[in-house]
Amino acid sequence: MKNRARRKRWKLPPIKQDILVSLDLETTGLNPKSERIIEVGAVKFRGETEIDTFSALVNPNRKLSKLILQMTGITQREVDDAPDWDEVKTSVMEFVSGVPIIGHNVGFDASFLRSHGVKTNRLYDTMSMAEIALPGGPEYSLVRLSERFGFQHENPHRALSDALATRDLFLHLAEIIGGYDRGVLEQIQRLGSYSGTPLSGLAKRMLETGGASSIGTVHTLSGIDPKEISSRIRSATRTPRIKPHDYKTDENTPSDHVNNIFGGSGELERSLPDFEHRPEQIEMAEAVSEAINSEGHLVVEAGTGVGKSLAYLIPSALHVLHTGARVVISTNTINLQEQLIRKDIEITRSTLSNYGVAAENIFASQLKGRANYLCVKRWQNSMMATEPNDIESKLLSKLLVWLNDTETGDKNELALGRLSSLFNRFSAQGALNCPTNDGPCFLRKARNDASHSNIVIINHALLMSDIAMGGGLLPEHDVLIVDEAHHLESAATNHLGFSVNQFQLENELRRLIGPTGLCQRLIRVISKLDTNLLDVSENTALAFNDAVEIAIKTSSEMFNFAAQIGADAQSYSQQQSELRLTDSVRAQPIWSDFEITWENMNTRLLEVSLQLVDLCDQASRSKEKSDEGLVLDAHSVVESIQLAASNLREAIPEPKADGVYWLRTRPGRRGTSINGAPLDVSDVLRNALFESDRSVVLTGATVAYQDSFERYRASIGMEGGEDLVLGSPYDYEKNTLIVVPEDLPAPGEPGFAKASAEALIDIAKASAGRVLVLFTSISALDNARKAISPVLNPFGIRVIAQGTDGSPARIMRMLAESTPTIALGTSSLWEGVDLEGESIDVLVMARLPFPVPSDPIVAARSELLEDGFNDYSIPEAVQRFRQGFGRLIRSQNDRGVFVVLDNRIVRKQYGVKFQKSLPKCNVRRLSVERLSETLGNWRNNTLT
Repeated sequence: MKNRARRKRWKLPPIKQDILVSLDLETTGLNPKSERIIEVGAVKFRGETEIDTFSALVNPNRKLSKLILQMTGITQREVDDAPDWDEVKTSVMEFVSGVPIIGHNVGFDASFLRSHGVKTNRLYDTMSMAEIALPGGPEYSLVRLSERFGFQHENPHRALSDALATRDLFLHLAEIIGGYDRGVLEQIQRLGSYSGTPLSGLAKRMLETGGASSIGTVHTLSGIDPKEISSRIRSATRTPRIKPHDYKTDENTPSDHVNNIFGGSGELERSLPDFEHRPEQIEMAEAVSEAINSEGHLVVEAGTGVGKSLAYLIPSALHVLHTGARVVISTNTINLQEQLIRKDIEITRSTLSNYGVAAENIFASQLKGRANYLCVKRWQNSMMATEPNDIESKLLSKLLVWLNDTETGDKNELALGRLSSLFNRFSAQGALNCPTNDGPCFLRKARNDASHSNIVIINHALLMSDIAMGGGLLPEHDVLIVDEAHHLESAATNHLGFSVNQFQLENELRRLIGPTGLCQRLIRVISKLDTNLLDVSENTALAFNDAVEIAIKTSSEMFNFAAQIGADAQSYSQQQSELRLTDSVRAQPIWSDFEITWENMNTRLLEVSLQLVDLCDQASRSKEKSDEGLVLDAHSVVESIQLAASNLREAIPEPKADGVYWLRTRPGRRGTSINGAPLDVSDVLRNALFESDRSVVLTGATVAYQDSFERYRASIGMEGGEDLVLGSPYDYEKNTLIVVPEDLPAPGEPGFAKASAEALIDIAKASAGRVLVLFTSISALDNARKAISPVLNPFGIRVIAQGTDGSPARIMRMLAESTPTIALGTSSLWEGVDLEGESIDVLVMARLPFPVPSDPIVAARSELLEDGFNDYSIPEAVQRFRQGFGRLIRSQNDRGVFVVLDNRIVRKQYGVKFQKSLPKCNVRRLSVERLSETLGNWRNNTLT
């Protein structure tokens, strides 16, 4: 991709001629006030020339923690024999004196230097530089960036090695950032100047000899050229949709074409070198083709390895080319969306082209919800109006660099991390009231692409939003294919429900007030339109600020009241409380007082909303393009306030008979929320999906329960149509060993956590490979990590955990990179993220994945059944169990062990249902003592 941020070169200051010091510290902990430095590493350099290096261990006069010993490789004896800080301090001061300091997350190092009596000069932070210069990430750790750019980094977490790698990274990133257009650098410098970020100082240094620039246009003030972005969007926009035409001149039926493509010696086998002929794939493709071409409905369970994506894509492509129809494909995960659009669609085109079909007429696009796309006008408004803090400055700068390149405006291109929620301030979600169609608009581009495509890839969230709005978000289509269909009910429950969070609502209200708040800025726009309103405007601003402050106060009172109701409930826990708002809760005397508090808050919210709408209406008369983003921003706050008020009205005084409502409180935080969801989504889905003329195909790997779709059909309102259950083509009996250590304590019994941790240690040692452990709770995962890490690390076995060590995608990348490694994961790792080019050697399930009985939705749905445990909890757990098992074998050549640490699978009567849900495998019930021996024999192919 061309880097348009670097489009215009200009004279740069010779930063590579500056003398700089790259520095890294190793410490006993994270708090500079209480922890001590144990190692200093630094390199002084000018450009590519190394001037000097400094390296010293420091005696902290305390014991090092096991974590520090393991992470750094520094021994206790080494620091005990090292000089005290007072003996090292002078040398450090002399080395860094008068020279800018570079570090990776340099604020950490600088805080320790200052707490140890060393003054710092100008700071440059390579982590911040990377986050801006490489907006797509995906990772910004020094180790990962060194690997990416090929820097030598032999001893990560040793100070001198880190300092040398940081030096190399700085020079590389300075080359990228130094080549940016002058306007881009000016904005990076300006944005960071409000909070004094190191990145601002770097941009300032690069600008110092570049000459002054005029600031007065939207272009120079925001650092982008809207016309250039519009031109870029137009050049990437789809061509008009094709007209219906025949793809073959013969009289073969669609089924004939499917056999010619998927069958033995068929086109797929000729087109794909590694293609494996699978009867299950042919059967699915034939069924999909029949359903599509007869406007029928079909639900298919396709086991792992069937190749279901191509089994519905190729019949879909043949159909759209023959009829001019449009197919919409909905998935639950981003990973599958990306796989379809980047890989499987291309395979489909190539295969059909070789088959003699005009595959160049297959136009596929990806469409997401509003919140996924950047609104350029809202972003420009924030760029021109705010005095951002450090976090806001970082995101605005990242978006600035990205905006000079992106053709989609899709936030999935960005590595946002903790900045993700802040992106919503600039998304098209708040652009429902956009006054004009001029200027660059990524949402409009995405919708235009979809309207000109005959295959459109969406996600379940957008499908549910379209259903909730009664249509209009998706282009007209003749066929809907729902992949990962086992998530359809939960997706509908989530997206047809709501959550009103105190912190988020009050933050929206605070955006309205203060000197740079939306209200004051709207009033300035209105005053420019009519100078006679200046005095009135001042009074309006004061009155509006007072109204907002009162609204915030009443909001705090209402949510605090809700938190107290939750605290008084017996279900309250130290971590989080979820209290279902049942009739008995509403019958309590305190509830009447709560409703009065809500009514007071509701009145204040609506007052603020009406006043803000009036200000927006007046300001919208402005003809200045720069004011459009301001009005859009204000309208987005109106929408947020009105939606929150509507949802709170439903949850508190006017609950629906078919709704579930609950409070969620987090002690000590302003995290109280009031939530609602539909009890039953089957009628909504039936009306939206199955009572139209279009064909609907639903598929997934774990849709049926006990080889029946009855339960699934009832949950989504599906009546009629065809069913098909297809097993996996993999030889599980040969390639999979299932192990149950039956003498472990059962979950809930004394000693279960300790015995499970000991079993994990044995498994990791015996496997000497890649181990993935699936947990049902974060607390259980954390406890296991703390128990096994100190034991396994000395054996060279890496322990990584979701959350602590990164996102699910990062955990799976780390697991693929090296062995032996044991990865600990929870909910989102039970499915969806595969290893790249590697397989899992051992999959461990810590306990059977029963839904939490106290969960409001689980409790409410269970109450509808005569036997909630057997008719709801067990089927839900069995399906989740099957999804987890599916992580193990992902190709014909994979071979692995599935260990279930929950002995209820063999002790309890219901355990048979879990056992029978899996394909036929080699099963061993044994004692914990035999676990290591059995895994070792399996690994060595000596198991008898």
